[in-house]
Order: sequence, then C-alpha cells, then structure tokens
Amino acid sequence: MNRTALAIRMLMILKTRKYIKKSELAEMLETNPRNIIELKKELETAGYVIEVTNGPFGGYSLVDSTLLPLASLNEEERRAVLIAAPFLLTSKDPLFGDDFKRAMEKILANEKISEPVQFATTAGWQLAMDKETVHEYLSLLSSAILSNQRVKMSYKPQNKASKSYLIEPRELVQVNGLWYILCQDNQKGLSTYKINRIESLLITDQHFRYDEDFIVKKAITPYGHNVSKPIRCVFLIKNREYLSEYVFGENQLIEWISDETFVLSVDLRGEYSIMQFILQLGSDCEVIEPEDLRNKVFQEIIGMSKIYQKDE
Repeated sequence: MNRTALAIRMLMILKTRKYIKKSELAEMLETNPRNIIELKKELETAGYVIEVTNGPFGGYSLVDSTLLPLASLNEEERRAVLIAAPFLLTSKDPLFGDDFKRAMEKILANEKISEPVQFATTAGWQLAMDKETVHEYLSLLSSAILSNQRVKMSYKPQNKASKSYLIEPRELVQVNGLWYILCQDNQKGLSTYKINRIESLLITDQHFRYDEDFIVKKAITPYGHNVSKPIRCVFLIKNREYLSEYVFGENQLIEWISDETFVLSVDLRGEYSIMQFILQLGSDCEVIEPEDLRNKVFQEIIGMSKIYQKDE
C-alpha cells in the first residue's frame, strides 16, 4: 500500500474510532509505528487535527472528523448496502428506529444501481416491553457511551427487589435476541445488565475514562458472554442434518456416522444456554459428554415426565 493510500486508510480508521493506540494503527495498516508518526505529521500539514492522549485509556483521536469526505462507496459496497437495506428498514429491532430508517432512506435515494433484494422476515419471541421504551433506553445508553458519562439506573433482577446502580456503560450488545449493556463498576469489574429489566435511567454529569480494550477482550466472545469457563460437550445428533451448517462454539468438530447422524464436539458456555440447546432438540440429541451434563438432562427429563403423567 503506497503512502497516500496509507494516509487515507488511517483517516478512515480515525473517523470511526474514539481513541486508537499507535501500535494498533500500525498493525491495522500493516506498517510500523514510526510510519504512523510520519503519517500523522503529513495529515496535520494537510489540515487535519489529530490529538494524542497519553495513558492506558488514551491514543490517537481525530478532532474534526467532518473536515473532508474520506471516500465514496464503490459498486460492491453500494450493492451490499442495498441488499441489507430491506431487512434493516423492516426490522422491529428498537435499535433501528425512525431516525436510522430516515438516514438509510437518504443513502438509498442517492444510489443509482439495481433495486434492492427483497426479504421475507418473520418475528421470533418478543420482549414483554414496549418498543418505544427499549428504543429510549438504547438511545440514552448510546449517548452516555459516546460522551463517557456515568448513568444512574434503577434495575430489577429476576424475582428480586429493585436496586439502584451507578454504572459506566461501555458497550451495547445483543446475544440470542436480548439486548445487554456491558459496564465497568468503580473497581473496574465487569457488570452485565439486561435492557428489559431496567426501570429507569438518568445520565449524570460525571465522566469516566474510556478503556477501549475492556469490552472486546473481557466481556464477550463471538458465541456470547464470556462470563463462565467453556464446557467441552459431545452430542450424538440425528435427523437434524441442517445443524451441521452452523457454528455453535469454539473448537467445533463434526464427525458423520451416517447420512442422518453425526457427532458434534464443541466448547459451549453457560449452563442455561446449553440445556436450552439440548432440550429443544428432544430425542434427536443425546449427550455423550460430560457425564454430569448427561445426568442433569436425565433429571430434567424425569421432572418433566412427572408433570405430564396422568393420575392412575
């Protein structure tokens, strides 16, 4: 990549990140930190303002990210936007509210390629919470994250009395259809809260220092929350060939026994999620390992059978 391309790419990265370390920039641009320093000087000569904040929570930041448009979408990128647009515009997810949909419509109005692909969508389970409230909470928390402000929150854990918390919101994530706010407490520990259990929110005037490495490395994995150790599970699955098309966790292996039966070995997290996965497959899924999980499933089946037994 030539120097001009490196500078443009560096601007694009800075425009989408609040803070980014010099070493991380160098890694993303496949160059060395010394070149990042030189690129910074050249961009500042061209009129951009790049601040450097020292310390573990600092890094490079672009002060005026709207000085010049950085790049237009190429044909493939425009097509990707148009393919995703019908899903986003019809989504019932509260994150994609009216403001987002109006912005998306403006983007589409400026594009002059083939019509978008059409999708048929279906809704799954819905939260027992109105869409407007969920959208309000997501908007407030997003604002607090962007401005690094602490939030006072009234929260009701399941089957417990409500409690008040002062949180440092770091990231909003969606896991298995549920929205969570990931936070650090005053001792820099991880806290995770479900959006649908929040009763009230108030953004305070208190600011906190941003730790850009905290959420990605400590809070979540590509397969869900990183709040428990992974469990190596081995399942015998039959009559569900389509399941072989999915990745359920880390270190996944599939061994076919016949055209309709295979062994799935995978590292999974969260006892509740694992039990849910097993029970929804019914008799088409047998737990081979670990033994204690096999026993838990057996006890659950015994308990379920007692509920449905008729009085003799």
